[in-house]
Amino acid sequence: MTTETEELLWIASQEYKLIPKDVVLFAIKNKKTLYELLTIDPSKLKGIGENDMENFLKNRDNIQFESFQIAYELMQKEHVNLITSCDPYFPEFLKRDERSLPILLYHQGKKIRFENGIAIVGTRNCSTHAVEIARELGRKLSREGYTIVSGLARGIDASAHRGTLSVNGTTISVLPWMHEPYPPEHERLLLEIKNHGCVISENFFQKKRIDKFKFLERNAIISAISNVLIAVESMYSGGTRWQVELALSQGKTVIAMEPEPENEQAYDGFKKFVYKGAIKASTVQEAVDIITQKSPIKKSLDNFEIEEEMDLPPLRKTL
Repeated sequence: MTTETEELLWIASQEYKLIPKDVVLFAIKNKKTLYELLTIDPSKLKGIGENDMENFLKNRDNIQFESFQIAYELMQKEHVNLITSCDPYFPEFLKRDERSLPILLYHQGKKIRFENGIAIVGTRNCSTHAVEIARELGRKLSREGYTIVSGLARGIDASAHRGTLSVNGTTISVLPWMHEPYPPEHERLLLEIKNHGCVISENFFQKKRIDKFKFLERNAIISAISNVLIAVESMYSGGTRWQVELALSQGKTVIAMEPEPENEQAYDGFKKFVYKGAIKASTVQEAVDIITQKSPIKKSLDNFEIEEEMDLPPLRKTL
């Protein structure tokens, strides 16, 4: 068995679902390679669900390694590495929630520890005021020694990355997929991020034109690898709502930045984020002080009138 063969099997597991996650977790727990599972006696595969066992045994004799060779060769060409849950660099939070979050990350850039992360997220169609807030958060939190995590999207995400890079801080970009990343106009920004941090994703290819679940999967990782999530600006029906509620469900601290009152849709989103459990911050410095524990947490709703909302559907296919 070669290293390449083992990596092809990890790709087969994550990218093509040919080896069910329960089977991979069995291998990790029992200190076996995925290659060893191809010949192991089925009676020794203990603790695996009946359906997963049936699917694995049906597929394992027909795994065509050449089918994954295209992905592997592209990874080599683009300098993409695999970080599996066996790797000491694999994010600790993902290890604690293996069954609902990925057990493999594609990675480009520096190999850094996924710790001390602060996620900065928000709408793509943001105000000039919000752009500067995101940029200043990136700058100030980087100077405090935090790693800034975001998703490379237009608007708030890109501004947070750029603020971090402007002071030579460390930033992580989580992508919905690695090959031919989205949006394409951020190619230069992406290169800078790789030079000062890294880019990760649980998917290598985008198999459909637009797959909204890949963006939700990205959001799950953004909050999972961060200690705190800051929502800068978003209407309540926007994608940031999913991110905020997911982060809260993961037990993460969430800070909602107060927008300008005349921005009615963003202010409505802000009020509802606070109602859901986010901590409000009126200025960049206040958010920084909350994170560095120099300022008391304010959870007052200030008599916000909030209409009850329907529950969200599942945020990820696997949650």
